[in-house]
Amino acid sequence: MHRVLITEHIHEEGLRDLYEAPNIETIVRLGMSKEELYEAVKGADALITRSGTAVDAKLLDAGKNLKVVARVGVGVDNIDLEAASKRGVIVLNSPTGNTLAATELTMGMIIAVARKIPQANNSLRKGEWRRENFLGTQLYGKTLLIIGLGRIGSSVATRAKALGMEVFCYDPYINAKKAENLGVRRLDDLHGALALADFVTIHVPLTGETKNMIDDEALRSIKKGAYLINCARGGIVDERACAEALKEGRLAGAAFDVHAVEPPKGSPLFDPEIAAKVVLTPHIGANTKEAQQAVAEIVVKNLIKALNGEPYENAVNIPYMENRMTLQEREFLSLARRMGMIAACVVKEHIANMTVTMAGPLFEEFELNLPFELPYRYMPFTTAALKGLLEVRLGPEVNAMSAPLLAKEQGVSIFESRTEARTYKNILSVEIKSQNKAFSMDGTVTEEGKKRIVRVDGYEIDFVPEGWILLFSNHDRPGVIGKIGTLLGDYNVNIANFALGRKNGSGLAIAALQLDSSAPREIMEKIQKDADLLWAHLINLNGE
Repeated sequence: MHRVLITEHIHEEGLRDLYEAPNIETIVRLGMSKEELYEAVKGADALITRSGTAVDAKLLDAGKNLKVVARVGVGVDNIDLEAASKRGVIVLNSPTGNTLAATELTMGMIIAVARKIPQANNSLRKGEWRRENFLGTQLYGKTLLIIGLGRIGSSVATRAKALGMEVFCYDPYINAKKAENLGVRRLDDLHGALALADFVTIHVPLTGETKNMIDDEALRSIKKGAYLINCARGGIVDERACAEALKEGRLAGAAFDVHAVEPPKGSPLFDPEIAAKVVLTPHIGANTKEAQQAVAEIVVKNLIKALNGEPYENAVNIPYMENRMTLQEREFLSLARRMGMIAACVVKEHIANMTVTMAGPLFEEFELNLPFELPYRYMPFTTAALKGLLEVRLGPEVNAMSAPLLAKEQGVSIFESRTEARTYKNILSVEIKSQNKAFSMDGTVTEEGKKRIVRVDGYEIDFVPEGWILLFSNHDRPGVIGKIGTLLGDYNVNIANFALGRKNGSGLAIAALQLDSSAPREIMEKIQKDADLLWAHLINLNGE
């Protein structure tokens, strides 16, 4: 008999399968103190929670019998994934159950801000009858720009087209065929797309690339009189810049369900001067009865399968993988992820395919002695490279279990191959291809356990993939490196290390500068222009 402890309110209908399972005892304990929680979890085989229970190392230590922690919803910020993985505890979530809820809230926000429904409601409740104050804008015939054409963005596109809107999208990472099949016109330049749109809605994750994506510069590109809707993540829009755009009349209205700080105390969007133009809600995108039931049903179904030793989905970690690897295998796993991250930063468009090639006895012995079943038939090193590639674009929520599914959704084909090791005992190669570009690199782990990148696009090179890296290609002639060093020095950015790769007869070189800190956007623009580079990319490999 498996004991399942539930610590927060979960939709009752969503728990029906759990209650009816013959080999499971369900215990519901809400509102416990920390001490009571530590005591209650001692005999539990599984824990079901939402965001209000901190599943930290101490709690996991108390729950020595825990096999599964299930988060009803998407975010797992309240769960110590590293601690769970070390203890072999499977962490499940339910990432797909709220797609329709988020879509419908977005459509509601578009209509509400266009027709000033909340403001009209508030006015009438005050005893006023001022119809002239609530002149709205119809949606039929208007242009809608969707930033991020994933599950929710695609669902919004379908509904917007049904309302007679012309739909564009900005998403450099999606397959062009996907946009075409949805009847959506894909635009490659964000500022140009903003200049065409009557309505703009955001559906991307919060990453280093998307943080403050809609800043003052972007808002000065936007079509005068447009409406901005953000039901994705707080921090993607610079709220102060948005408030200024509303005050100046560059934006006709804005609707936000998510906020840079939640609860959003002191938000610039609370300014009374712009109250008539703004609709705000307290992050209720997933708050429908159906969505709450769906996310509970998804997590319960997979929890039961995991406890019964059956195949399950939506695991956020793969504890059985890393726990059973040698130290060198884990270092190669970390190397693969970092190679995927580098590739994502260099090729900033839709990737058609990724090939991971393994050479050397480490990979042969690993495959022969696998003590576990591979997820989605890929080797762990392939999955790690894919995870690195996608987390740069989709955010840290991408994990080793979800990466192959997300790749399939984005139209990325995955290939694995074997070859003989030559220069190095064990070597890992990653190659990605888009419609217009191919990029490849080789990496290895030394006998001392040091990760190295030893080849980039066929150029022999040697650098450590960690920290901030400025990777660039240039004409192989005097003065280039000096110019870059001077420009970095002007901004007090220190070079920690330097590696150069040259190819005889090509007239070109590839270099990697390891920096002590990030470089501001303006310095990257100057480096591209003044140093006569073919391309340059600033890559953040800090942390795991």
